Amino acid sequence: MADVYVADTGVFLRWFVKQAGWEHAREVRTDFLDGKLALETADSVRAELANVLRTKGLLAGRLDRTQFLSAVRAVDDLGVTIHATDADSLEQAAALAADRGVRIFDALMVHRSLERKFPLLTTDAKLCRAVDGLVSTELLRGVDGR
Repeated sequence: MADVYVADTGVFLRWFVKQAGWEHAREVRTDFLDGKLALETADSVRAELANVLRTKGLLAGRLDRTQFLSAVRAVDDLGVTIHATDADSLEQAAALAADRGVRIFDALMVHRSLERKFPLLTTDAKLCRAVDGLVSTELLRGVDGR
């Protein structure tokens, strides 16, 4: 069986926008497309990614309109496994957010990682520190870990 990661928004963003860690993110994308690893995420990533792609890609002039519209669909179109967030998952993520001092979007990813028992692949060093000892995390190479 291939390695499986729960991936957060920052990983997917770097598939399209060159920011710290983009080389590793694109290696992950290639390995995913080649069937060498599997990726899962929470449904909240769709909206968060679309928003970040708009600001960091489209409005920043890094993506044109066509590229932006294609990129917002990529998580679905490329076959990333997307898990729905029901009321129980949201409540558990809210508890994580309250207990660990992380954003609710990040807590949803941590909850998914805990539930699925797969490591969380992220671009957020602060999140890695906040959930240390709770869930396995992997910070993209090239992202400043301070």
